[in-house]
Amino acid sequence: MKTFCVRILSVFFFTFTLSYIAFAADPVVLVTSPAKGSSVTGPVNYVASAVSTTCAQGILAMRIYSAPRVEAFTGAGGQLNTYINLQPGTYNTVVQAWDNCGNVGKAYVTINVTGEAQPAGFVYTVNFDEDSGNAPFIQEFTIVPGNGALAQTGQGPVTANQDPVAVASDKGGYRLYVADYVSGDVFAYFIDRRNGYLSPVPGAPFAAHRSVAAVAVHPSGTLIFAALSEYAAGDGVAVFQLQADGSLQLAPGSPYPTQNGPQAFAQDPGGNYLYVADGNGNAGIGYIEAFAVDPVSASLTPLPGSPFQVPAVEPCGASYPASLFDLAGNYLYAADGVEGVVDGYAVAPSAGTLTGLSGSPWEDTHCEGGGGIDYPQAWMSPRSLAVDGSGKFLYALNNWENDIAIYSIAGDGALNFLNYTPQNSACYGAVRTDSTGNYLYAGSCYAGRLAGYNSLVGFSINHTTGALTPLPTSPYNFPQAGMGAEVQDMAVTP
Repeated sequence: MKTFCVRILSVFFFTFTLSYIAFAADPVVLVTSPAKGSSVTGPVNYVASAVSTTCAQGILAMRIYSAPRVEAFTGAGGQLNTYINLQPGTYNTVVQAWDNCGNVGKAYVTINVTGEAQPAGFVYTVNFDEDSGNAPFIQEFTIVPGNGALAQTGQGPVTANQDPVAVASDKGGYRLYVADYVSGDVFAYFIDRRNGYLSPVPGAPFAAHRSVAAVAVHPSGTLIFAALSEYAAGDGVAVFQLQADGSLQLAPGSPYPTQNGPQAFAQDPGGNYLYVADGNGNAGIGYIEAFAVDPVSASLTPLPGSPFQVPAVEPCGASYPASLFDLAGNYLYAADGVEGVVDGYAVAPSAGTLTGLSGSPWEDTHCEGGGGIDYPQAWMSPRSLAVDGSGKFLYALNNWENDIAIYSIAGDGALNFLNYTPQNSACYGAVRTDSTGNYLYAGSCYAGRLAGYNSLVGFSINHTTGALTPLPTSPYNFPQAGMGAEVQDMAVTP
């Protein structure tokens, strides 16, 4: 009898020891938001962390499951702070962590979602996932009210055509247009203002009959401009007119000729003038075309002096304006990616013509000696420009050092370089502000086994100093995207 009891105790001890060892090997997941059993309004902010007591290499990644086998978010490392959109209902969510030794830990959080807050706007990116072989796609995010964070919409990525290179929305954020360079089409979508979901417009896509490098929407929403850009004779601007059912029809007289290589648009807030950046291919000379816009007839009339030649800067000796941004109808800035400068122009209020600003162009790099990295640590850049909501600061996305240069804007439009974000803090495509001008978004350089270029980064803007502070929820990952899903362009709606 005594021996029998000892054996029972031995088996119990042995079993308990094995259970303890298995538990200790798994990562420990701590969820601080949302609280278990809480009632919340979407989008839901998940804040969690994970540690491994047995794996010296630490935590590889964390993931949120909103339902069994339903992945709501995946992020690299042992810290998680993100928003996810959930429809009203009860959810038995799981926050899971993997360490680099192959162990898995989980935390279970049941919540009741009572409703959804109205988004503060939407962010749409066009992406080309060349490295993974996946199809190009459009990624959609909602903007969380009050803090600028982004949350993936419940729709998931929308498959794009062949080579989506540019995207734009109408002023009210009801329609989205995507330019496809290979097919020569403009794809059009309705935006569901409740959740940011996209649905194709009847008859889409709409043929522009030539490679499309950029797209823009007139402030009235009734005209859509497409840059026809093959760096050859026949390049120009196609003008589409919006029809009652949302479809597009090429306007009479379209397309309107430009110099070779039109690749970006800018408009004054009133929609009286359209400006087009021309790269002009191997000629080494860039131009800015300026047109008066008739929103009724959809005609474009060149302004006196157009096209305006972008000055070449020695020792680079070439000029290729890549992106434009118009500030309150008073000043126009062009990003010259080859020269490594930002050009500035005063816009005549009653005529729309351009006059170079004193001190322009402003160096964003130094190209002497084949691309020495000098000032402010950027080369073959900038690519894209944005201005904050106060109108006092300009931001230039630099595509070589992958940073953002920060400039102050003087009362006469002159730029003064202030600082730049750290190297590899922003990549590719475009830099854009939200409708309030308080937050700035760009493509991510976030590298790692689960990341690559498949996310966005977000910053809050200091309107006193111009400084950019990464949002605590940044970066914002693209679901189901492989390595190399570079952001080609971005549109931000109210």
